[in-house]
Amino acid sequence: MELSKKSRDFLDDLAVYLMSSGKAEEEVHDVVAELKDHLEEAERAGKSVDDVVGQSPKAYMQHLGHEMAFDGKGFFKIIAMLVPNVFAYIIIGNFIQGEMTFSTVQLIGFPLVAVLFLLAASQAFRNLSVRSKASPFKNGATYIALAVLPMTLFLGLMVLDIFVETPTIVFGSTGQLVLLGMAVVTLLIVSVWTKTWINLIIPLLLFGPQYAFAQTSLPLEQQLIFSMLILFVGMGVFLFVWWKKNQQGQA
Repeated sequence: MELSKKSRDFLDDLAVYLMSSGKAEEEVHDVVAELKDHLEEAERAGKSVDDVVGQSPKAYMQHLGHEMAFDGKGFFKIIAMLVPNVFAYIIIGNFIQGEMTFSTVQLIGFPLVAVLFLLAASQAFRNLSVRSKASPFKNGATYIALAVLPMTLFLGLMVLDIFVETPTIVFGSTGQLVLLGMAVVTLLIVSVWTKTWINLIIPLLLFGPQYAFAQTSLPLEQQLIFSMLILFVGMGVFLFVWWKKNQQGQA
């Protein structure tokens, strides 16, 4: 007997909620699999999700989230993958600009922004998983906000780096090529690990327009403005398409 759509949605939301709460992937898989068996038995007996969990799905997810231990090892594994990925972005950006220079603002600020975004994304996905499916506008707005937030923070750091002078590390031509190769490999590894193209789409949207406009005679200010507009619009379109695809898959 196939589970009802309500039960399937609940299991999907539960997995997202627990994963974004920092629970171990294997433990989450076991909990969801066990609950799926209970739901199948309950539906054969004419019962629903509410009958199985004994409370609202939202309250059950929150209760289970408090009961399960935080996966510190898995969290630091993500951080260990995220920070090199951020530096890969910095390396590609500097390579396009023709000078592999790392300032103290970049070395400290960008990893901090990445960690803050990870925490914000975790909270956002927890909210999405317990939010009513009848709130498509709010859900879509959340995805757009997640796209805009890191880019806005990164832009702020770039501006700060312009006005605040700090010690820098500069690499020669050979070092630049080596670092560029390492950056590309890092982006590919993270894309395979996360099973998504977004890690390759973001640098294309971030640095592609920047490189193209640099070949024109437009003033630097206009180049930055147009590059940011393309980035925001491109990320918005990508996340909207991704969201619509998920909505169709749940229908």
